[in-house]
Amino acid sequence: MKTKWISLILAAVLGVTVGGCGKKDMYAPLNEKAAEYAKRSVELNQSVKEKYWTEEALFMYHYYPNFTTDASGDMSTAFAWPYTEVVASNWRVATLGDGFKDYIEDFYKKTLEGFEYYRAYRNDYHTYCATRSTMVGMAAGDTYYDDNVWISREFLNAYEIFGEDDYLQTSRAVADYIWSGWANDELGGIYWCEQKKNSRNTCSNAPASLLFARLSQALDDDTWLQRAVQVYEWTYETLRDPSDNVYWDNISNEGNITTWKFTYNTGSMIAAGVKLYEITGEQKYLDQASASAQGAYDFWFKQSDGYDYKTITSDNPWFNVLLLDAWVELYKYQPKALEYIETYEANLNHAYSMLTDGLMPSNWVTGWSKDESGNAVVNKVNVLDSAANAENFGTLAYFYQFVKGENQ
Repeated sequence: MKTKWISLILAAVLGVTVGGCGKKDMYAPLNEKAAEYAKRSVELNQSVKEKYWTEEALFMYHYYPNFTTDASGDMSTAFAWPYTEVVASNWRVATLGDGFKDYIEDFYKKTLEGFEYYRAYRNDYHTYCATRSTMVGMAAGDTYYDDNVWISREFLNAYEIFGEDDYLQTSRAVADYIWSGWANDELGGIYWCEQKKNSRNTCSNAPASLLFARLSQALDDDTWLQRAVQVYEWTYETLRDPSDNVYWDNISNEGNITTWKFTYNTGSMIAAGVKLYEITGEQKYLDQASASAQGAYDFWFKQSDGYDYKTITSDNPWFNVLLLDAWVELYKYQPKALEYIETYEANLNHAYSMLTDGLMPSNWVTGWSKDESGNAVVNKVNVLDSAANAENFGTLAYFYQFVKGENQ
């Protein structure tokens, strides 16, 4: 009993939370709305850790429920793309304040370390494969330039969080590989896949432009800025639908455009435009980003019966979070983006109301499929969706605390 009272007194003096692993209340510095969303982000991130992660092997399952109890079995291993989103979810938690960084640091750094199981050691470039090996550095198979953009981005994010130069140098080395994918022909653009150079995709160009622009700042190297501008201009001129400023998916080597449209492609170009505006001061980049932001809102958000807000038609949480992140960056210069963000927020909150077994559905409007009794069927839930839902709430928390602020 005496020990318990001593602990309570120490807790009061030091301002820690008893029963909270001796840590200060990391939510205390946040305003009410930011704290609510931060708690959801941490909750969902923790659910990903519990349901998909095996720390001893630095291994992430692709689906929940898992098909097997080890690393074998059909589709049991996360591909590089969804694995990267878990790292991104950790990064977003870390951006919410020092307490959050301390809370997530161990899991965050272990997931960064786990990238090495996707790495193919080569004599020419530092690159990562789409599939995981059971041994560090022995990954084989196709290498996608867009996968490597996301991975390079996460090492750059980690550098900005922890200040460790190794992370920055890894990001730069992977970016060198991405730049090697630029097609030196009349068409131009960065290919999608190194082994199958059949198309040049928005997903391998738009986020590369943003990555290169950020690297130009981190490395104080204008070469990366020149590359960022070159890739941005190519994507804008080649893959933008001029009727609505939303971006198509890809162009083939023969010049045929695949006109699919995905939220993350347009989001990546909006974010790249905002970043180039910040660096260069050229108004055209902000104007183009603003036009695409309005185009995206009109394209993916529609009025539906029974809802007092426009509902989203895209059912991929990871695609969507890149659009949200872009709108958050745009809001700093275009307050009109608040309308887009608040509509997005309403959709995300609706999806959270359908939380089942610690996970959210990927479709934020219709929710889970149901069994004969009307119960939610939580089956084959992709870690990409689960981690992205966590990042979505973290992004809203970041917006309401650090961008919009409580009283603005």
